[in-house]
Amino acid sequence: MKKELKIGIGLWMLAGLAYVFLKLPAAKNFANPELARIVALHLPCAYVAVIASWMSAWHGWKYLQKRELLDDAKSASGAALALLFCVLTTATGSIFAYIQWGSFWNWDPRETSVFMLMLIYCSYFVLRGSIEDIEKRAAISAVFGIFVAVMTPLLGYVIPKYMDSLHPKNAQFGPSYRMAIYLGILPPLLALMFWIQSIATKLDRARLALEEVDY
Repeated sequence: MKKELKIGIGLWMLAGLAYVFLKLPAAKNFANPELARIVALHLPCAYVAVIASWMSAWHGWKYLQKRELLDDAKSASGAALALLFCVLTTATGSIFAYIQWGSFWNWDPRETSVFMLMLIYCSYFVLRGSIEDIEKRAAISAVFGIFVAVMTPLLGYVIPKYMDSLHPKNAQFGPSYRMAIYLGILPPLLALMFWIQSIATKLDRARLALEEVDY
């Protein structure tokens, strides 16, 4: 990624954060409308987690088709990014829960389902670490990664949507919130995710080349 593009992404993110915390109007129908602005950070993290999980599944599927270890490495780094953004989603959600409901954790259905999702991601990496055969590990990880990519939106959004939850169902977010989420925060956050993935890919390509030489 070119230096100018990196600077542009950083400035975009700073501008988005400044808009969220300095200009975004209070959110209606929340216990603390002023501090509910953090939802403009919470939702983009959740979206990026889903996209990262799909990226992981896509590279896992490519490995099953072509049996190239670089695809397995890309799938694993995608899963790591999905877990990272799940953690960020949970962290911002916990702050939101404390602001609105007085507790960082309430075992709300949405909180519980995301916690289960993070456990699934952790089990993915435990499974990878427990298999010594490289090709067997890659194949099993690819199948597991596809499963996790399906479960990410299900546990993160679909299933909790139809359960009783502390999350307000009548929250009103005007155009300013949609602009902050979809134009101010989400694009640079996605760019950051793909940038990290590109760095991981370069490192994995070098590692695989060294392993091939040693072999």
